[in-house]
Amino acid sequence: MSTQYAVATKMNPGREMLVGAWMAQALFALILGMAGAMKIMIPPPSLDLAANVTVPAAIHRSAASSPEGDITLALVIDPSDPETLYAGTLWGGVFKSGDGGAGWFQSGLAHTSIFSLVIDPTNPATLYAGGNGVFKTTDGGKSWTAIGSDLAELNATVTLVIDPKDPATLYAGTSYGSVFKTTDGGTVWTAIDSGLPAGYTYSLAIDPSSSATLYAGTYQGVFKTTNGGARWTAVSSGLTDSSVNALAIDPANPATLYAGTAKGVFKTTDGGSRWTAVRSGSVRSAINALAIDPRNPATLYAGGDGVVLKSTDGGASWTALDSGIATASVNVLAIDPTSSTRIYAGTHKGVSKTSDGGTHWTGSLPHRKEVRRGEVPQGRRAISESV
Repeated sequence: MSTQYAVATKMNPGREMLVGAWMAQALFALILGMAGAMKIMIPPPSLDLAANVTVPAAIHRSAASSPEGDITLALVIDPSDPETLYAGTLWGGVFKSGDGGAGWFQSGLAHTSIFSLVIDPTNPATLYAGGNGVFKTTDGGKSWTAIGSDLAELNATVTLVIDPKDPATLYAGTSYGSVFKTTDGGTVWTAIDSGLPAGYTYSLAIDPSSSATLYAGTYQGVFKTTNGGARWTAVSSGLTDSSVNALAIDPANPATLYAGTAKGVFKTTDGGSRWTAVRSGSVRSAINALAIDPRNPATLYAGGDGVVLKSTDGGASWTALDSGIATASVNVLAIDPTSSTRIYAGTHKGVSKTSDGGTHWTGSLPHRKEVRRGEVPQGRRAISESV
């Protein structure tokens, strides 16, 4: 057991029951199946993997793999080429697809746990991965460098967000409780946790119209900053569940946010001053993921245990969409920015896809393609470059 894990366990004694997961992955999977909503509370397998070195792609890959069967916790879509996706997995590192998820190839970051991914909107070849610290690639995943050694000392980087107006500025929420900030693309990170509780930060959301305003979903509710993290204030009035697994901001009206909790979805229309439950009928699923249609923000999706829920009226009513995705815990959702009916779901069984707004899902994508050693297929050329 690592020193870092022992320290983290001392700070959060409830995590002692997870020690066995370090010895047996089967036991770990059983625990996940019983408590899927707690996925990000489970520590990664080794904190020593975050050495501050560059990892060439050729070291870990001689043939392609797939996220199929692996627990997928993070998904991002290349805004310049929506056929290109990246998936962060538990145990397996980062995978890449160049054909809309039909085939997946392991990137240069393998054999580690990745909880979050963000992509530079102005330079999509640059990505950041949160796991045992933070990793960065500037070549679309061919090689990765561990950055922010201080973050590796704090167990897992659970969530990352990037400033859309200044992509050199990022925020990282950790399992230690601190939120860290960098303004130079990850070289230097500074703790910005004044006002935050000492515990898990599960999710972060940044106001697209005012990037100094952020929200943090924690195990003690939602906290807000309006000065880039210099000071955080609790904004949880009306939340009946303190653990906030996911946050999503309405891009057309940033004062409107949604929070995913173990008791469903909550909504605020005043920047967090007051939250109201927005679930109906029997829809009471624990919510792990949220995604808002960028073209029609009244449409949103919520991922839970064995189901994706859809609302077309800002959360007033919900429809369960489980054709092809049932029994899989949904951890993350990503909407194609060029075709909002195309949605990807990262689940406990890999990556699922819908092309009709959630009516039908293809389930885990099983394709495995051979590639030449050291090669990472790019964009739509992924299949043609396989041998």
